[in-house]
Amino acid sequence: MKKAAPWFVLLFFLAVPMAAPPGEAEAAPAITETYLASSVKEDGAPVGRVSAYDPSAKEFVAVAEVRDAHAGTAVRFVWFSSPPGRGRIRLGERTVTSPIRESSVTFHSSLSLGKNWPEGRYAVEIYLLPAKRSSASLRFDVKKGAAREAGTPTPPDEKKPGSGDRAAGEKTVAEKEAAFRETPGSFRAAIELAEAYAAMDDAASLALAVSLFRGLAAASPSDTVLAGLADAYGRSCRFGPAFDTALRRAWNPLVSPAGAVSQILLFSAASGDPDRGIECLLSILSLREDGREDVLPALAALFLEKASAAGDSFERREYEKAARDVLEEIAASFPSSSPAAAEALRLAEEPERR
Repeated sequence: MKKAAPWFVLLFFLAVPMAAPPGEAEAAPAITETYLASSVKEDGAPVGRVSAYDPSAKEFVAVAEVRDAHAGTAVRFVWFSSPPGRGRIRLGERTVTSPIRESSVTFHSSLSLGKNWPEGRYAVEIYLLPAKRSSASLRFDVKKGAAREAGTPTPPDEKKPGSGDRAAGEKTVAEKEAAFRETPGSFRAAIELAEAYAAMDDAASLALAVSLFRGLAAASPSDTVLAGLADAYGRSCRFGPAFDTALRRAWNPLVSPAGAVSQILLFSAASGDPDRGIECLLSILSLREDGREDVLPALAALFLEKASAAGDSFERREYEKAARDVLEEIAASFPSSSPAAAEALRLAEEPERR
């Protein structure tokens, strides 16, 4: 079943398996190529190569090709926007780990907003863990009429934007509605129908998605259902309930709060309301001791965002101090090899970039 949290969709595709000869020394993993893709196929393979995206793009896709990947080799993607005069705003992150050894592995991270992307500059930093500094940085623009890189052919099976996508979405909705009518008591059928409505991304379909997800949440407030409901609210630009629902995900002690943190960061950027994001992250911090490694870097990032947008020097210094305090807490709490420490190191350099 498709994931119910399409804001932060992350997959990987394993390619060309090759076993090392017996007794041969194990080579260290290395990134051989990074690029931006236009989309992701149903089998998880990224397709197309681009250097910019149109504001209507369904998603951004960053790809890292890794040679000599071991079981446990991990690649971390951190996404940013760069509004004029405001430094960089972290939109989200995800780490993908290869479960087996392969001679070549294609890792990728996809980021969706749920509405048109604001035009401007963006970037994705790619880390081959446990490296503390990024192994590659891809910078790109969002602008109207952004075209595919010259000389890159369109794959024959890639969907072209336009009426065909709408027709495909309507066909999927019709199929899911039929499946739901056949088995109205099926939780899976209800979730898949709600997801199909949300993917249509128009006001009427999103209203149906919200209603269906709310009914599911009333019966069984699982993380999957709440993630889908928060996403549907966000796509509808109803950011108040979107924040509330994402925060509600963190109440479940059996589920990592990482997904909730990622949604809160993206809602903060999409709504332009870092204060609400800070409030939610502080709530998670008070609820979940096990969530500190996910929450603290995100909290520092939002404090720095507030500092960059501060109206006077006193306010800026206050938020920069709040960010430094959080970064010091990370340094004192986690080993230097941890993802949180690596992100803290990058964030500590953020004021200097401004």
